[in-house]
Amino acid sequence: MVDTASRLRHVVQKIERAKEHTAQLDKELRTFYDTNPFKVAAQRELPSRKLKYVVASADRVPDRIPLIAGDAIQNLMSALDHLAYQLVCHDTNDNPPNPNWIYFPIADDAAKYEARKQGKMAGASGDTLALIDALHPYGGGNHLLWMLYRLNNIEKHRILLTVGAQAGGIHLGQLMASHLRGTFPPEAITQFESMDVFLNPADKGFPLTAGFELYIGAVDEEPNPKQQFRFDVVLSESGVVDGRSLLTTVNEFVKLVDDIVGRLAPRL
Repeated sequence: MVDTASRLRHVVQKIERAKEHTAQLDKELRTFYDTNPFKVAAQRELPSRKLKYVVASADRVPDRIPLIAGDAIQNLMSALDHLAYQLVCHDTNDNPPNPNWIYFPIADDAAKYEARKQGKMAGASGDTLALIDALHPYGGGNHLLWMLYRLNNIEKHRILLTVGAQAGGIHLGQLMASHLRGTFPPEAITQFESMDVFLNPADKGFPLTAGFELYIGAVDEEPNPKQQFRFDVVLSESGVVDGRSLLTTVNEFVKLVDDIVGRLAPRL
């Protein structure tokens, strides 16, 4: 009889490989940010004479970044398919009826999931399917799991998704310090400047290009040489994900698959 650890061995290896890709993705993003890829310029808006901060230049996100993210996503979906295979093997005494056509069942909506789940896991017991049902693995149910499934399908056919940069916000403390300097004591200004709070813009400007307006200030306001802006490398796929932090999303996928394996492992 095959024990649980043996059945999970390749599942765990796939997840560990995804974690390695995620660590590499973090490193590559830090390297990219360290090149100061997004330059900001202060301008005077005419005829209003308002201060305006704009993107002076925005470097393209290197292709290796979405490629690494795609590798992580593929490994995570592969881990789920390996898990599905082992679940069916367990339920059929290692004699699955369709061993080459076993997939972890995820669909675009609940109706499609119900129609296709048994075909994707032919031989699985009712108890196993009930545990998977409880995950709500479809659009409108478990959105993060559905997103992983859809992004993996996209990545199979082209370089992962639409990955690019967008504005992440203006440093609120520095903005306040600029307006309040001269009316507040120096120590208060220093405290404002040390705040790690960014004002999230409504329009993030994806994909970021030169000329995008980051902030419009007051008439005759002087530029603040310390003013900081944040920029993010994000995923943006129509109908799937809209301007979501790439690294945060991949980390959430890793945790999601880890949790699913933990929930279903007792069936093995």
